[in-house]
Order: sequence, then C-alpha cells, then structure tokens
Amino acid sequence: MNQLKVITILLIVIFTASVLKTSTQLTQTPKTEEPENFTATIIKVVDGDTIDIKTQNRTDTVRILGIDTPETYGKNTPSEYYLENTSKNRRCLQKIGEKATQLVKNQTKNQKITVKTDPKSDERGTYGRLLAYIQNNQTDIGERLLQKGYARLYNSTFTKKLKYHKLQKKARTNNKGIWNPNCGAAE
Repeated sequence: MNQLKVITILLIVIFTASVLKTSTQLTQTPKTEEPENFTATIIKVVDGDTIDIKTQNRTDTVRILGIDTPETYGKNTPSEYYLENTSKNRRCLQKIGEKATQLVKNQTKNQKITVKTDPKSDERGTYGRLLAYIQNNQTDIGERLLQKGYARLYNSTFTKKLKYHKLQKKARTNNKGIWNPNCGAAE
C-alpha cells in the first residue's frame, strides 16, 4: 500500500512539473527575427572586444559579437590564437590586445556608435554582457579588428560568421597582427 502511494505521488509530481514547463515555454517571449539597433555613447573601452555604453535609458556592457581580442588585463592563452605557448607569444598577444583596445578608442572617440544585435546570436554572453556588433560611421569595428589581425573569429552562432571568417583568413595570409611571425612588428 505504501508503494502505491509513493508511486501515485511521484506520478502527480512528474505530471505537474511537465504541465508547468509546457506552460512556461508557451508564455516566454520568442526572440525576434529583427536585429535591435540603437545609438549609444561609449563610456569606457574595457579592451578590444568589450565596451561600456550609455543610452538615454540605460548603461550596459557590450561584448563585440563574433570576435575575440587578446586580453589586456588578464592572462592570454596562445593556443586560443593557434600559437605555441611561449613567453614571446604571450607578450605578442598582450601587445596586440593593447593595439586592439587603442583601435576601438580611436575609432569611437567622442562619437555616437550604433549597437546592433543579431537574431542568430544569444542576446547575452556568459558574463551577462550584451552581444552585439558595433558600428561607427558605417564601419563595423569587429570587421576592422579582424582586418588588422587584432582579433580572431570567435566560434559562436551569428549572421556575419562567413564574412568574419574570410576577413580572418585574409589577415592570416597577409601576416597581419597576431598572424605576423614577428607579432605585428611591422605595424
């Protein structure tokens, strides 16, 4: 008799959980197929792929979608950039990270930027940062960083992935930035 009660209670709990889950899924707002575009002012360039912004209604941290630049404050892992794990390559990545940060500062200084989300991408990343493209005067900052060899393609889902892959490949072929055997010495 006790086994029958336990089984009955378990079945009721499982059924209730299933109904609640289905109900929650039906009431969640689906992601829109249209990108969200808005104008913002950069408060701070944290590093080459992360900025703090301000709009009329809010402040937020944005992770530039589709790219990864070397760290300027943390430790770099050369293997993430297809490099050997040597002190020379870690110094190289530090230097390129600083160049990436400076490029973003120079491209956006005292100007409004356009922040554009991507319907194929998650809205927020691991650390709660908004994932978006950043544009200034029709220049895509992520594209610019890839062209200079200051960033690598970040493996995630986003609309411009093929274009970004081609830009990275061209930068590698032309030995730009992190792809330069002398680590951007000629830049």
